Amino acid sequence: MAGQLTPNEGVLSGQYIVVVCDFMRQRGFSAEQVLAGTQISLAELQEHPDHLLSYRALLQLISNINHLDPSPTLSFELGLCLTVSNHGFLGYAVKASPTLGDALMLAARYTEIRAALLSFKVDVSTDTASISIDDNGMLGQWLPQVTEALLGCLFVIGNELLGSLDGRQLSLELPFSSRPHLQLVLQVQGTAIAFDCPRTRISFPAGWLNKRFQRPDPNLVKLAVAHCDEALANAAHQQDWVTKVGQLIKRYLADPNAQEVVANALNMTPRTLHRRLAANQLNFKTMIDNFRRNQAIERLRYSHDAISDIAAELGYSDQSNFVRAFKRWTGKTPKQFREQ
Repeated sequence: MAGQLTPNEGVLSGQYIVVVCDFMRQRGFSAEQVLAGTQISLAELQEHPDHLLSYRALLQLISNINHLDPSPTLSFELGLCLTVSNHGFLGYAVKASPTLGDALMLAARYTEIRAALLSFKVDVSTDTASISIDDNGMLGQWLPQVTEALLGCLFVIGNELLGSLDGRQLSLELPFSSRPHLQLVLQVQGTAIAFDCPRTRISFPAGWLNKRFQRPDPNLVKLAVAHCDEALANAAHQQDWVTKVGQLIKRYLADPNAQEVVANALNMTPRTLHRRLAANQLNFKTMIDNFRRNQAIERLRYSHDAISDIAAELGYSDQSNFVRAFKRWTGKTPKQFREQ
């Protein structure tokens, strides 16, 4: 029944799900079809927009919409519907910021309160700035679709805040194999693109960080940030259980008894951990494998560390085991990957 939602643990703000339902309605699908199997209704989300969708419900939702409409551009088109105003108080804070740099720092600080599965980081060098977005290995087969929706969203927000973006000054790294429809869209914009990277990274001239917004409002920023701080303080209590597991796996990635250590940290037995993950259609071995893959690709691409050191830090006591695993992930040995 509508109105029965209570404070909960979860990974994604219900406000986004309302947008998804409206987007799919325009394509001929009902909210009931979109939300099938999630145990929530559109009426409940409209009445309680701060409700957080659980990890399991999120994966069910993504599966639903992609089976209802298998169009290859579905996710990117969905992202184009998400303007600054759809991001709650964080959106208000971003829009009222004085510069792009200020807006991105706020986004990096508060992304967790809107989408707990994602980490958002801003890096700045002398000439180049970049936004890195990482799903922490939690989205599995749906990573390309979610990433495309994010790209569509960022494209719209960038144009909304800065005017028309020059795609020729952007470069994009994506954590999955080539998707022709996306490649075509980006090539039209003149954006350089690389696939099979450790995470999503958007790079642009560092000078863009100083670009000023048309209507900065310090008072609105202060008010919105106060609301975001309150939400961030509650985030630890609202963190989805699966997200907690993912963070612990990252922490104990190199431990040879990682599953037992993570289970102990959650005050449960390894058998119970296995059972609860299975209930969420997850497997500990697959999760840790995904984390190791992403970390290995990043270290080989962006550092000069010895392959033996990388293998040891990822929990491989024998370098040959790491080489076999890496070849399974990428089709190349670590040495071949680094030299390409």
